[in-house]
Amino acid sequence: MTMPHSRHARWDSRRAPSSTVGAFLRGGQASVPLRCAAAALAVLLVSAALLAVGGCAGMGLGGGEDAPPPVEETPAAQPDRQAITTVPEGPLIRVGLERTATWVAMGSSGHFTVDVYADSVRHVPTQQGKEWRFRAGGRGIEGRGPSSDFEVAEGTVRVRPTGGKPLVVDGTAYRGEVELFLAAPGTLSIVNVVGLESYLRGVVPKEIGPRPIGEIEAVKAQAIAARTYAVASDGGRSGGDFDLFSTVRDQVYGGVDVETDVCDRAIAETAGLVARRDGEPINAYFYANCGGRTEAREEVWELEELPYLVSVWDTPGGSSRREEAYCRGGANFDWSAEWTGVQIEMLVQDYLPRYASTPVRESIGAVHDVKVTERTPSGRVRWLEIRTDAGTYRVFGDRSRWVLQRPKGGGILWSARFELGVEKSGGRVSRIRATGKGYGHGVGMCQHGAMEMARRGHSHGEILRHYYAGIEIAPEYVPEAR
Repeated sequence: MTMPHSRHARWDSRRAPSSTVGAFLRGGQASVPLRCAAAALAVLLVSAALLAVGGCAGMGLGGGEDAPPPVEETPAAQPDRQAITTVPEGPLIRVGLERTATWVAMGSSGHFTVDVYADSVRHVPTQQGKEWRFRAGGRGIEGRGPSSDFEVAEGTVRVRPTGGKPLVVDGTAYRGEVELFLAAPGTLSIVNVVGLESYLRGVVPKEIGPRPIGEIEAVKAQAIAARTYAVASDGGRSGGDFDLFSTVRDQVYGGVDVETDVCDRAIAETAGLVARRDGEPINAYFYANCGGRTEAREEVWELEELPYLVSVWDTPGGSSRREEAYCRGGANFDWSAEWTGVQIEMLVQDYLPRYASTPVRESIGAVHDVKVTERTPSGRVRWLEIRTDAGTYRVFGDRSRWVLQRPKGGGILWSARFELGVEKSGGRVSRIRATGKGYGHGVGMCQHGAMEMARRGHSHGEILRHYYAGIEIAPEYVPEAR
């Protein structure tokens, strides 16, 4: 993650002092000293020799732009996660939980403080176990507690746990602290300021699901991928108000309640490690299932090619035999979908203006044909052509999934690796059937493939080197045990 917007690098008397992962990695002063015991350093060095990595969703690029569900969750009894407070930590990261809230409820089962940073710092007393409510009032932020209240026209409210228990924000528990400030008149931004390793404890289970111990090498690969994505991100979300969204726009972050023992162990055993190429953290994209072959970044999005994001067969030894694919047993390795002509015309009317490569300036009218005119080397759609009353339009790469969304409001199409069967009546489309492969954008690490590789005894380093070409794994920082 890069240096946050200067608004956060400098701060002033109206904002609570804070340091982010971006500031730390560029030599800025962290508010939490980063030290390491000899044992922790030894773990890092041993792990570094074994590693290699990848990355995110959503971006769905999370790598980001799509949002597969956590892959095939394995239920397991969990201890009281909120009681666990000793974790390795890293530099602070600012996670945007909400930026359009009108009010928020906060509390903790332990002690906490409410600090108001304006022209001066004011410490507002609280009562253990009691809830506070904050809202965007007519003149600023209003706070209401069981025995006190305040209003501040300009500045930041910082809520800090002091009793070893996490804060609970609208029913969800988070480690670290929470900042509130006005994002716009009448709306609050809610930002979790948390150590990077603690942040990962709420990300990794959401992205790969609770996994059994036999798949921990895949979980380690996911932990390094998620850490690398956070470190490599630009740190300027919403104009610099925070570093990362807590949703599929970056990485899904669920706080304390989603933490699991296996994911915690994977994070601890890879603490501080990221994947690099030519000395820089990579864009560590990941997704659920590649359908047997991954894709190069430039083929999916109109972005420059990167030497570590190339198309590879997801098979032992790079065999082109799809039946040998590691991800073959995962959900949506093969899939199909079907639309009526009416459904297609509604989708095209709603989504083509957003995703067509040229402007759609008039009513689209009837849809006369939908066809794939060009494919990528992996077989995914490079260009989808849609012929309508208003003209013929083209849609590039992964955007085809956002136009041909699943029937009955099911969300974007599972992947852009599909074949179309088109029926017509009276010169317009009457039915379309798609048969496809995989789930997600296909760039970077295939999570189903990673889990199968782990089950077959591959290390997290071997998994990551399989999906990201020419990378190295090395410590980006040395976490402190806390």
